[in-house]
Amino acid sequence: MNKPFSQPQRQSMVGIVLIFLSALYKSLKGLWAIAIYVFLGKTSSFNYTYISLGLIAFAILILIFSILSYRKFLFHINYEADEFILNKGVFSSENIAISFDKIQQVYFKRSIIQRIIGVYSVVIESAGSSEKEIEIKALSEEKAMLLQQKLNSFIEEESKAEENELSTESLPEEKKKTTYWEHRLTFTDLLKLGVTSNYFRGFGLILIFFSSLYNQFADLFTENEYADEAANYLNTFQSVGEILMVLTFMFIAVFLVGIVVSIIETFLKYFELKLTQSKDSLELEMGLKTNTKVSLHPNRVQILRLITNPIQRKLNMYQLQLSLTSSTETQKKNRINIPGLSWDKATKATRFLHHHEREQGEIYKPHKLWLYRKLFWGIIPLLTAAIGLNYFFEMLPTPVLLGLALVYAVLFFFYQRKVYQKINLEISEEFLVKSTGLWSKMQVIIETFKLQSISVSQPIWLRRRKLVNITFHTSSGDVRFPLVNEAFVTQVNYLLYKIETSTKAWM
Repeated sequence: MNKPFSQPQRQSMVGIVLIFLSALYKSLKGLWAIAIYVFLGKTSSFNYTYISLGLIAFAILILIFSILSYRKFLFHINYEADEFILNKGVFSSENIAISFDKIQQVYFKRSIIQRIIGVYSVVIESAGSSEKEIEIKALSEEKAMLLQQKLNSFIEEESKAEENELSTESLPEEKKKTTYWEHRLTFTDLLKLGVTSNYFRGFGLILIFFSSLYNQFADLFTENEYADEAANYLNTFQSVGEILMVLTFMFIAVFLVGIVVSIIETFLKYFELKLTQSKDSLELEMGLKTNTKVSLHPNRVQILRLITNPIQRKLNMYQLQLSLTSSTETQKKNRINIPGLSWDKATKATRFLHHHEREQGEIYKPHKLWLYRKLFWGIIPLLTAAIGLNYFFEMLPTPVLLGLALVYAVLFFFYQRKVYQKINLEISEEFLVKSTGLWSKMQVIIETFKLQSISVSQPIWLRRRKLVNITFHTSSGDVRFPLVNEAFVTQVNYLLYKIETSTKAWM
């Protein structure tokens, strides 16, 4: 019978172009500051002819490297040893062998360049490995689909070896799957998501960008004339009110630009997002800059987070964040976000990924010491701000400072009190649910049989109060709950019993 990929084979020929462009981009990425430096006319002593010849020679060397890398990159399936084999390396050879029982996930990625030249990137993740996953970056659609299905047949172990033998002729029938429901993000949905989420992320990206620019060019100019002009501009203000007005305007302007950045990022990450439920998995495809297609199997999802905020809830938009089985080094990478779900679709996805219906459990809250700590540490920025204002603006009257401090203290108290009220831990027969968040509300849901272990810590300063901190460990990360009574340990012992006696497969 035909055994696909039994013989070592290379990627598609156009893979040379992909390798060349990728290597060229990585090599030139660190030289962009020099390019701008040259463009600004700081290279009067250089001969541009020699620079051009050097760049051409550099590109030829990269092309030779790309051809050698393409020829040395060989992969195949060893059916006798039940392994996937990959050989690669130009200056040093590397041989990677992954047994079928260690393969966890096989999915597709496509950059804009890959879509233009018509190839797929197949990513193979293995269990318990801290190494980077295997990525075959240039396969035709037919070969990529066949390789994914072949490897998935070993993951699922649904039939005997003879029944698992696939051929290219049977591929179209295998690709057809029954779809139970579907979720898509429209242009309007993406716009709503960009406007109603990640406000401060966009703000942070702007700060990082300008900080990077400053670090790159700070040493290129001996005279910092722009900083001098800014200082002279600030000296023209005669009152604190004028300075506060300018700072407020600048904050609003940067905040609006941050929202624009968030909208752009949302379109790049979630463009044409499509989620469909088949019989055995959720099929997810999304992305403009990098298009990713992945199959989400219930047993691989260890932690499910349901996230929303008041504006998105009014728009009936919820986000699922799925933490998949992974090694410690790849936990953040193996978090998949599915935004823009209606409540109905979010409920359907949650029910499919979980093995049981959720029932009401027992509710626990942190000790009020948690609130007292937050209030205490909140005094530090208050005192720092008061001292700073008094130092830089000596003309600011003491009653004004006291008034500002009082307003801050009252607002901070009510904010932390509301945050405390929203924190709780619910434990039922089959589920553990942690709820947090005042504006951005989050429910962290774990099926109890997927817990790997539970840690109980009690620092010296908590012993007198008989309080402990609890950490729930899973194969995709930890969930912590602070400052609960020692009596909670009884419930912990029950959960440990559930973990030890469960025979359900959790990955």
